[in-house]
Amino acid sequence: MNLKTIRVGTFSYRLATRAAFFVAGFLMASWAPLIPYAKTRLQLDEASLGLLLLCVGVGSLICMPLAGGLAQRIGLRRLMVGSSIAFCTTLPGLAFCSDTVAMGALLLLFGASLGVLDICINFQAAAVEQDAGVPLMSGFHGFFSIGTFAGVSSGTALLTAGIAPLTVTLISACSCGLLMLMITPRLLSKMSESSSNFFARPRGIVSLLAALTFICLLQEGAMLDWGALLLGELQNVPPAAGGIGYSVFTFAMSIGRLGGDWASARLGDKKLLQYGAVLAIAGFLFILLLDLKSALIGFMLTGLGLANFVPILFRAALNQSDVPSAQALSAVATVGYLGVLLGPALIGFASHVSSLKAAFFGLAATLIIILFTATIATRSGAQANQNA
Repeated sequence: MNLKTIRVGTFSYRLATRAAFFVAGFLMASWAPLIPYAKTRLQLDEASLGLLLLCVGVGSLICMPLAGGLAQRIGLRRLMVGSSIAFCTTLPGLAFCSDTVAMGALLLLFGASLGVLDICINFQAAAVEQDAGVPLMSGFHGFFSIGTFAGVSSGTALLTAGIAPLTVTLISACSCGLLMLMITPRLLSKMSESSSNFFARPRGIVSLLAALTFICLLQEGAMLDWGALLLGELQNVPPAAGGIGYSVFTFAMSIGRLGGDWASARLGDKKLLQYGAVLAIAGFLFILLLDLKSALIGFMLTGLGLANFVPILFRAALNQSDVPSAQALSAVATVGYLGVLLGPALIGFASHVSSLKAAFFGLAATLIIILFTATIATRSGAQANQNA
């Protein structure tokens, strides 16, 4: 089937793509409320738990570079459906597994499924956006953020109400599996290009895009893993309420991404990156220097500022000409995901050497790189928009 003869920018394909992003975000976030239960069930200390959690990132990093080549060989739709099924079937196991080695294996599969599905839905998003001729990538990623918010919120609410973890995960897995089956007819069956390589080493503009994506996801990972501790240290927020900062951050990021396509069409990707970097830096200063109310505003500003970085950089990776687009996206996403994987460790090391506050000041400083490289990073995207 030739994708060029099919209109994939229509409403039904856009809706299916949004649903796929929502499913990926929901399933990923459904694991977060289960972590305290796993720690208790497996009788792990913080160090052992940290090593176990690395399995998710390792699984993703192993499979992300392979996703482009696999999609070209077995079909994009088959790979999306297969990875989502693996995602759904793995989640309930995380709720009752009582063996540390088996839990590590499940988390490796969980991370691998996440990595493959994440790359595949971005391939679908790029094809739909290109056919539609208007910016759509930020909105698609917005539904990923909505999915993460819904996944962690619903899971927490059900567990708080006394529902057993296994039941909660079965509800989540069955709901997401059903939604994926419903949208399967509007998932692209094939890639729009072919290549013999699974993975291409970043070069040219792709190297810069990969480095910038690493910085972006480093910020997001730090907010997820260290945001609650930061509020506790600076504002004396109790542990039970520490997640409020990340909730505000995630909600603001969702809003920012839903409005990102509108902003991109009017401002352009370069200005959106620059304004976002300034907004995120201001947010970090609010968090680190002011009182609790201002700190929560800072989490909101940081979420809004960072919201559209990854969609813009992914779009630039798909539009550049130095590396085939499928391999470019795999490379950028893989290097970028290292930020999520290494972020907690880097922040922890920097905090040990100095302080958590100093580590977050350093984190904010890395955004200056994005501010001054935005013109180069978005050049290919601007040229593609002009051609369209």
